[in-house]
Amino acid sequence: MALKALRKDGFYGWINMAVIFLFNIAVMMMMMAFGQFLPFWLQDFPGWNRPAITGAQTVSLILTGLSAPMVGIYIMKWGAKRAIVLGNILSVIALVFLSFQTKIWHLYLGSGVILGMGMSIGGMLATMTVINNWFIARRSLALAVSMASIGLTGAIFSPLLMTMITSIGWRITYRIIAAVVFVCCVLLPGLFIKNRPEDLGQVPDGPFSLKTGGMKPGGAPQKRPYATPVDFTAKEALRTRTLWLLVIYGTLSFFTMNGLMPNQIDFLRDVGISYINASIAAGILSAVMLISSLGIGFLGLRFSMHSLAIGSMAIAVAGYVTILFAHSMPVVLAYCVILGIGFGIQSIAMGNIFPNFFGVSEFPKIMGYTMPFNTIISSFGAPVASAFRQKTGTYMPAFQLSIALLVVALICIVFAKPPLHPSLKKQTDPLEPSSL
Repeated sequence: MALKALRKDGFYGWINMAVIFLFNIAVMMMMMAFGQFLPFWLQDFPGWNRPAITGAQTVSLILTGLSAPMVGIYIMKWGAKRAIVLGNILSVIALVFLSFQTKIWHLYLGSGVILGMGMSIGGMLATMTVINNWFIARRSLALAVSMASIGLTGAIFSPLLMTMITSIGWRITYRIIAAVVFVCCVLLPGLFIKNRPEDLGQVPDGPFSLKTGGMKPGGAPQKRPYATPVDFTAKEALRTRTLWLLVIYGTLSFFTMNGLMPNQIDFLRDVGISYINASIAAGILSAVMLISSLGIGFLGLRFSMHSLAIGSMAIAVAGYVTILFAHSMPVVLAYCVILGIGFGIQSIAMGNIFPNFFGVSEFPKIMGYTMPFNTIISSFGAPVASAFRQKTGTYMPAFQLSIALLVVALICIVFAKPPLHPSLKKQTDPLEPSSL
């Protein structure tokens, strides 16, 4: 099968997807580890507090945002594969270093600086570039498959990580995660990732691609959701109102998500949920994200991702409202299910809207130039939530703020209509001068 996938009449895209699936499992383990370890760091290091700890994640996200434009340019010049390998070598170094930490500056250097740079270079932007290069008509399905590994990891590994921490300690758990990251994020991508179908003489989506009208033998062309007929350059995209509405939408969405995810175990402990049950609840949230993201991947083949994104925001608002009443396990499970649906839809919608609206030719640049706004501002989600907890003794004011911000995000995505490429405006507007 692997040899057939390498032929000109084959399709290597799904092998790339298998590697990215395993890649995302390892990445999710890294991301979950911080929130899982937080209560134990508070116990082991009496001088540490919640805002100081979560501030390390803020540093990480700020560095990710500041470096994103250069990372986008690097990926366009050298390819996503090289970025994935290089970035995750740094991630492995960071994880091993963190397993020996004893001071707060160790956490900031390891998690904030080294891991932040590793994830920026070899993280989401690189893997999404691979997906966008290999899939057009089936992009929503491909992205759903890759993101499903994140939900699967939360469902399976969240309780497993907590069991490992309580049995062998967080230091050894960190080293195990480092080994998993080396295999899944360095070794396998280095051996198997192919940057573009053109490298193998293939086409996006395989032999029956959009270039043939999405027609299968003996069938009729299938109706596809909106995709821009002309790719935008980064400069053209930055001049559209739609892009900035999407940036605000994504920034506020991730701000609220970052406020919850690293603090979730700590929050559930505050409302009387045991460590194990809190991990199970987090796993259920991830499992629901898995199911909803897979479902939306199929729906995205026929329905507008813009409409699906609007629905995800409305569901997310309902989920955060439910959190305000989370004083028992049944209500906790309810908010996990509702937010899991909202987060699952949103993750796939966000990954599809940018290439659908602006094309893939300069996707790394477009995302690289917009990510500083998204990541830097959203990076304050975790420390802001922790600061509310530190000052008031509860996370509830932070979740009330999240509801207000999500309403603004909902308004932004409603008005983020597909932009018309400047060249098409000249063709369709009879009042537009033909030349300057």
